[in-house]
Amino acid sequence: MERPADLLRTIANAHPDLPTVVEHVLELPELCPKTRNPAPGSTLTLRYAAAERLLELFSLDRYMDAFVGHTVVRDMEVFVQVAAQDAANAAGVTVTATADVGLVGLRQRQRVTVVARSQGSAEQGQMEGEGETPGTAAEYGGP
Repeated sequence: MERPADLLRTIANAHPDLPTVVEHVLELPELCPKTRNPAPGSTLTLRYAAAERLLELFSLDRYMDAFVGHTVVRDMEVFVQVAAQDAANAAGVTVTATADVGLVGLRQRQRVTVVARSQGSAEQGQMEGEGETPGTAAEYGGP
């Protein structure tokens, strides 16, 4: 079975010479079928200074969906750590991931921020047809 990190793809940055900051604000699905967390309205923001590669939008949706009912990445803190590192590895840059999470059954929200530096090549996870194959991401016991 494909690990969530293997789903991340990138596209070429048409103007890497222009300073560009990218923020992806992803609406989180219900990840845990038992607790029904995170609550609707919860988000994960991935922020990075663009270099040669940009995270591809459609693969980010598939990536998020891969964590629904995940048997290893269950706590929101771990989820944000994994998402930050996977995105940094795919884009080849430092990524700041911030989750703003509502919790079902509790009168509180949780905000988790993680800064992850790329641990691999910027060629990881490129779109198919670009002549390169995705590399491996950090091991975290994915499905």
